[in-house]
Amino acid sequence: MGGDELKALILTSTSPRHRFFAQQIAEHFEIAAIVCEQKRNYYVQQRESSEAIRAHFARNAAQELICFNDAAQTPIARVTTVADINAPEVMHWVSDLDVDVVCLFGTSILKAQWLSAFPDKIVNLHLGLSPWYRGSATLFWPFADSAAEFLGTTIHLAVEKVDAGAILHRVRPRLQSGENYYQISNQLIRESIEVFPGIVTRYLAKTLQSQAQENVAGRICRKADFDEAALARALSYVGDGFSTQELQRIQEAAQCLCLP
Repeated sequence: MGGDELKALILTSTSPRHRFFAQQIAEHFEIAAIVCEQKRNYYVQQRESSEAIRAHFARNAAQELICFNDAAQTPIARVTTVADINAPEVMHWVSDLDVDVVCLFGTSILKAQWLSAFPDKIVNLHLGLSPWYRGSATLFWPFADSAAEFLGTTIHLAVEKVDAGAILHRVRPRLQSGENYYQISNQLIRESIEVFPGIVTRYLAKTLQSQAQENVAGRICRKADFDEAALARALSYVGDGFSTQELQRIQEAAQCLCLP
């Protein structure tokens, strides 16, 4: 264990990527507790009404198992699974924990009592490039918008406004030909999780300064906007892999935005 005995509380969920997140944090910090919020079945109406959408989620789940297949190999201790991360009984026992940092990934939106209990200590991994894409499914919408220059994740401090806290680091995908939507998305998530502990360590050591988010309106992505037409646009955009021309366009567009 590294991190000079820094102590972390992990708030995450129950999918393979969340288990991998907990494992990565546990390799670098002393773990006070791991609280896993039971994964909810989102997009129920869309799944029920569309075979294409059901197939999409099945393919994504299969690729997640491939990308995070090593997550099942290492046991994790001190895990508490809860139905609601904001439940009073959860807050009751975690608020007394003495931790240096709260590592957050994949739960419901934290309510204000979390921010009060752990001021400036909650670091979130947001699966979207803030402030351009905030809200729900923010790795999906750049594909649907034919705008992969906005693909990325954001490690930021949690604040009351969703996905709006000061930024510690952004991760951009290393795009190459021959990779489809599911491969690109899951590999980006994995790489983001892998760099997360180091970013947090630097933040706690005060060798990494947070930066306010750019003052742009961006897009607020909502679950209700996801439908079969949006899915068709996203999958058609990337196909079995971006063309050489599109990869070049994405790189040039990202440089114009001063993105890494």
